[in-house]
Amino acid sequence: MVPYLAFMKPQISDREDIKLLIDTFYNQVRADELIGYIFNDISHIDWPKHLPVMYDFWEAMLLHNPVYRGQVIPAHIALDKKTPLNQAHFTRWRELFFSTLDDLFEGEVVEDAKRRVNLMEPLMLFKIEQSRKDGFIQ
Repeated sequence: MVPYLAFMKPQISDREDIKLLIDTFYNQVRADELIGYIFNDISHIDWPKHLPVMYDFWEAMLLHNPVYRGQVIPAHIALDKKTPLNQAHFTRWRELFFSTLDDLFEGEVVEDAKRRVNLMEPLMLFKIEQSRKDGFIQ
């Protein structure tokens, strides 16, 4: 008799894994009651254009391949000017991202992704809050 082996999820190891993560995640985001409107109604995301940028961002962050050429914080500051972003929005984004990671993958890169999100979130909120003040310089 073969012993029962628990199903092991794959690790994030290439761009195809990043694409699966991001596509799955943003499908959930678009349907989410708390943050979906930001993507669907406020920012009017051009998904075929935006998703490859997100693939590049996360590939750079998690696989250390320097393909991302954008600026995350200014993009979110601009979005905040259209609709105020707050801790609840970032918390929900993080919850969805972490659950997507955990549903699809396991391993060191998943833990690295979570660490990076936990570091980025307070910085992003701080910069957004500072941008609302007079005399803010990026």
